[in-house]
Amino acid sequence: MTDNTQTSAPAKFQRKTILIKKRLQYHYMALIFFSVLLAFIVVGLDVLWTVSKVVNDHPMMQPLLDELSRMAPLFALKIAMYMVMVLIVSAVISHRMAGPIFKFENSCARVAEGDLAHRVHLRKGDQLTDLQDQFNNMAGAVDEVVKEYENFRAAAAAAGMAEKAEELRRRVAEIMPKLKL
Repeated sequence: MTDNTQTSAPAKFQRKTILIKKRLQYHYMALIFFSVLLAFIVVGLDVLWTVSKVVNDHPMMQPLLDELSRMAPLFALKIAMYMVMVLIVSAVISHRMAGPIFKFENSCARVAEGDLAHRVHLRKGDQLTDLQDQFNNMAGAVDEVVKEYENFRAAAAAAGMAEKAEELRRRVAEIMPKLKL
């Protein structure tokens, strides 16, 4: 009794933009960026502390500390390049979450408007595929209940209970005014 015309996956598609839900993605990108930046700072300070301790214990290593000090601008440039790479990677990672969330928001809106045949189809590699399966199962179950309701209402009307069937239709319309019956 399921409608298989809507459940087959659409043709392979690609999103045109990386930033689909900008606020959400910026939030996760900032979390990743500042986590990595904090890690760089902690490791850098630890290395600096260790080297200065070694130089204090062994003064003949002072040229090493001087050389590291001269290389500081190069280290800063490398860290900036790494952080740009972190931003790019975090944008791609957040895209894999934001795209499915965007699709689910749109799908929930369509189902709320009464399109019970609608199903979610995520791209290969997207996150939340378990949620996709659960959403599609839920939408299918609700679609089945509505079809059974329609069959019952038609049978009740045919059996001379048209007034009762119409009252049931009105109650369902009050609960879900946009439901396509």
